[in-house]
Amino acid sequence: MVYEFSYKEREQYFSVYEKMLASREYFFEWHPEWHGAFEPTPAEDDLDRLYNPFYIVAVDDTEEIIASVRILPTTGPTLLRQKFARFFKACPDIISPDVWEASYFSTTADTSLPAGRSLVVDMLKAVYECAFSSGVSQIIGTYPRSKLRLYRRLNCSPVSVCSGDINGQEFCVGVWDITPLLLRHLVELQLRPF
Repeated sequence: MVYEFSYKEREQYFSVYEKMLASREYFFEWHPEWHGAFEPTPAEDDLDRLYNPFYIVAVDDTEEIIASVRILPTTGPTLLRQKFARFFKACPDIISPDVWEASYFSTTADTSLPAGRSLVVDMLKAVYECAFSSGVSQIIGTYPRSKLRLYRRLNCSPVSVCSGDINGQEFCVGVWDITPLLLRHLVELQLRPF
């Protein structure tokens, strides 16, 4: 099941919100390349508390395994602007009503297995559908270069804008175009074996 809600609506989805925060901690515990950018854990931060972001959370049938992402408009404060820009030389400051930032993409699913990848695809489909219906043309995000293989498996690789070093790991700022073709591809991806 996929849930979509804002920070102000989190009380209505309290158990899902709590699981999302737990998945952030789990994800960052198992992916130490992020530790140089966050202190001490990225459970809930000021961008959550002060700027009413939008969350998209996919939950499996057991309601324990989840995939989630936080969406912020680039017309206000973003994680890239607040935390990551200092790690990238000539990092663009993207401010546009047509561009969203996706941050805190995290999952407790094993994406090497079909069920785990399917859960992530459910979340990505919801992100693209929401962006497309809102007139958003691009999504920007920061990711470790080592995670490109996941995006390649899902066949939705970003266009890299710049890269830099965080705690000895190469990170990139990337842009995903929101197109009907990519949304259709994600739908088709779930209909065939990975």
